[in-house]
Amino acid sequence: MVDEVFGHISYEDGYGWNGEFPLEFGGSWHNIQLLVQVDEDEGTDITDAQRNALQCFDEKWDFIEPVLVEALIHYYNNEEKYSYGPENEEEAALWWPDINSYGELVNAVTPETLIIPPDYLMEKGRRVYLLFDRTWGGEDLDDNGIGVCFIDEKIVEIGYKDIAF
Repeated sequence: MVDEVFGHISYEDGYGWNGEFPLEFGGSWHNIQLLVQVDEDEGTDITDAQRNALQCFDEKWDFIEPVLVEALIHYYNNEEKYSYGPENEEEAALWWPDINSYGELVNAVTPETLIIPPDYLMEKGRRVYLLFDRTWGGEDLDDNGIGVCFIDEKIVEIGYKDIAF
């Protein structure tokens, strides 16, 4: 199907609508996965609220990105860094690099998925999740990565990716 806002997307039972979304992050373009979730009990149609959430997020991205970068640096340094991993100082230094600048952050994270949740999660505003892969903390066997929840294009939560599910 070709949607007026989401472009070429296809439906998968239990997952919702899938496609790609072009996102410029850190000066590079990334074609990230786009997931439009639906409440299958209510049907599989994409709603105006979901379209509006993506359009507003996309239109305001230039203002969102610098705030997001600072929030991710803060999250890394105050929540994640040294929260787990090896006790040996040399090994820990390899797991937990210094990330204090825009350049250091964009080298450590990669945008991966943009999730637009179903309408019942839009009660408090336009909700969007942006998920990142990350390089720190050793091999990510559980695919924890980073999840950022936005409501009305403002960051309301940063944590592991599972905040979006």
